Amino acid sequence: MTKFLSPLFLLLSIFIFSQNQIKVLSKNDKKPIGNAAVYCDDDLLGKTNDEGILNFKTKCKKVEVLANNFEDATADVKKNMEVLLKTSSEKSSNIDKIVISDKSDPKALRILDEFNKREKNNSPKSLDSYQFKSYSKYSIDVDKDSIDAFKNFIVSRKDSLSKVEKKEVFKKKSDEKDSLLSEEFLDAAKDGQMFLWEKATEYKYSDKFGEKTNVLDNRMSGFKNPIYEVLAMNFSNLNRIPRQLKQENRNMFNFYVTDTIQIDGRSTYVIKFKEITDKKKQNPRKFNGKIYIDKETFALKKFESSSKKRNEGNIVSVWKPINNKWFLDYEDMRMKMGDQSFDTAKKDSVKAGEKQKYYKKTFGNYLYIKNRFFDFEINPEQKASEFKGYSLEVKNSDGSLLNQYRTDSLTTRENTTYNNIDKFVEKHDFEKKLGFYTQLLRGNLRYKMVDFDITKVFNYDKYQGFRVGAGVKLNEKFSKTFSPDGYFGYGFKDHTWKYGLGLDVKLSQKRTSIFRIDYVDDVFAAGRFSNNMWNTMMKLTDINLDLHNANFYKNQKFGASYLYDISNSLSMKIAVNKENQKALFDYQYRDLGNNFNNVSTTLSLKFSPNDKNIMTPSGKYTFETGFPQVFANFEKGYHVLGGDLNYQKFDALIVHQFRTKLGYTNLKLLGGISSGTAPIWKNFEIAGQTERGLEHWFSSVSTPSNFGFATMPSGTYFADKFVAFKISQYLPFRFRTIGKRYSNIELEYQSAIGNFKNRGDHQFDFIPLDHYYQEAGIIWNRFLGRNFGLGFSYRLGYYQTPVFKENFGVKLRFNLLN
Repeated sequence: MTKFLSPLFLLLSIFIFSQNQIKVLSKNDKKPIGNAAVYCDDDLLGKTNDEGILNFKTKCKKVEVLANNFEDATADVKKNMEVLLKTSSEKSSNIDKIVISDKSDPKALRILDEFNKREKNNSPKSLDSYQFKSYSKYSIDVDKDSIDAFKNFIVSRKDSLSKVEKKEVFKKKSDEKDSLLSEEFLDAAKDGQMFLWEKATEYKYSDKFGEKTNVLDNRMSGFKNPIYEVLAMNFSNLNRIPRQLKQENRNMFNFYVTDTIQIDGRSTYVIKFKEITDKKKQNPRKFNGKIYIDKETFALKKFESSSKKRNEGNIVSVWKPINNKWFLDYEDMRMKMGDQSFDTAKKDSVKAGEKQKYYKKTFGNYLYIKNRFFDFEINPEQKASEFKGYSLEVKNSDGSLLNQYRTDSLTTRENTTYNNIDKFVEKHDFEKKLGFYTQLLRGNLRYKMVDFDITKVFNYDKYQGFRVGAGVKLNEKFSKTFSPDGYFGYGFKDHTWKYGLGLDVKLSQKRTSIFRIDYVDDVFAAGRFSNNMWNTMMKLTDINLDLHNANFYKNQKFGASYLYDISNSLSMKIAVNKENQKALFDYQYRDLGNNFNNVSTTLSLKFSPNDKNIMTPSGKYTFETGFPQVFANFEKGYHVLGGDLNYQKFDALIVHQFRTKLGYTNLKLLGGISSGTAPIWKNFEIAGQTERGLEHWFSSVSTPSNFGFATMPSGTYFADKFVAFKISQYLPFRFRTIGKRYSNIELEYQSAIGNFKNRGDHQFDFIPLDHYYQEAGIIWNRFLGRNFGLGFSYRLGYYQTPVFKENFGVKLRFNLLN
């Protein structure tokens, strides 16, 4: 019992005697102030009693004290504290009352409405043309106020470690390697920063020719070659409205007009904002930032944002008017990037049998960003040739020209960073290892000269059952011109191997220009809509489209194609194929049977006027996807070289996304037409995603797709011409249930209608879609704060049946990345 009670009493004594006490008094008359709130950052620790006293526990080093009709005060945390509050002025008291009301100031909302209304007119993009340059510096380092302490600590720590007697302690080789690597990195970063990257950029805009960004020079510590995927990232509010000012985010913040001041001789509104979280515990006078709006033009002059927790980070962006348009002038950002913690011995030596005790020494790591903009030219004369190629181009990347664009000289610590980190990265070959992560952005897994296709690893459909396989492609490290690839897959239900082999020949290093030959022996779903020119994420969305579909055909194909980017916005692909195709389900076409030779050509186009691309050694990379996007395919079959089929097939897809006051909207419009001698797989299946007959509990379960009906039986509805429409609406609010992730609600509606002219030519069990098929649904994304969404869909209109379960579908959406 004593053994049990002793630690219990110890815990109670720690709990009782480790508390802090604060006493809050009026500075004027020294009378206690009751109901004064004490906050640690944005968390309420408690309120004082009638005697002005509060006992509390906290890890914070400082607390804030708030009381009505008194000015706020900050106090260092001690065991016993006494805080004197000044009586607030009338102006401050009025502001306090507004803030404590916990709702936005109507005047602030009117100013923000006017800002949104005039945003396009105030934007530089309302000019005919402009151009300017920028210098950016990104660094990772300890807190600037702790640099000397950090350097001294590392030196003394290294000295202490060298004196410690080495003991033979079992340690895994991997742990020992990581430990040595960490010590080596600390030594490299002691006199310099952990990372430094400088970039000089030129921005051009023309209402006639579009946008162009040229990286004039670039240097990244540790890396000799530019990391194109990182170069394309935008760490700035350039051409971007801070999310706090967007109309659709109004319900996430409260806004208050607190002052009108003069900035650069211009009258300016000052609006404070705070994020709405837990209203009961939230510090009513702790703001997340300030918005400065020019009184004359209602343009954004300055934006300041701070993290919820003290010293976690802050952003300052400042704009200036040039020719009555507001250009970004400069930015400074500071963001917390974790901590470095060290176990430090409390004593230099211990007695025999005594156990050494340690305390933790912690240094915060921060990302510092500095952006400076200069050399503005309004309506300069510009030529079409200046805008040719992709949105972003790298002119130079060895750092030799940076001195022309630096707005201040590098410090000794910054210069040392390049020298030390370059040696460290080169020694451990981190530049090659980084390629693994950049390829993940493209949907590939990279190992040295081999890229693995993640879409080929695993799949399931009703015909093949579980299908496993692999896809590999030799990348630019093998050859800058030739890139062979191949894949294989095995279905555990049809017990058949499938495979494909191909060779890409790159004809240009400046733009996509690729000649390809390939051979494929595989199975495919009948009537599937073309996915030529789709990106990896769009294809991944449809990976489970055939979960309940068994209508497949075998295809042995020899093909050749040419892919070419006509411009940054327009891509073209021409393909010639010779195929042998055979139905793997009960099907006959006219009196021709179910096995056909087919010779065809296909022209595919993709038009994406707002995409932003960059050419990299691995090929074109789209670093910013814009909308709308248009995909079109025209396929023609010929009676030549033994071809049995003579047909024409055309399909098109338009995708558009935009935001309004109602939230985020996603629209899809698609359709197609097929004519001539064409078997069922050269027509269109309107993609159903439930099982015929609903034999099992999971028969109506599916995953969201680009355009699949969650209530429609799979492989059932076909058409030789059709049009379809889908709208997804994300409602303009989010909420939290369990955990830290926010959930949101998505509403869906989709419909399709078509016809089948010669339906009798196709001898198998299907239904022509000659009436409107409609369904509506709802999805709870991040269901209960988890990494998946749960949704339900219901069939409406002509095809609705009296049986509830036949009209009902369940959707599961897995959020693997967040």
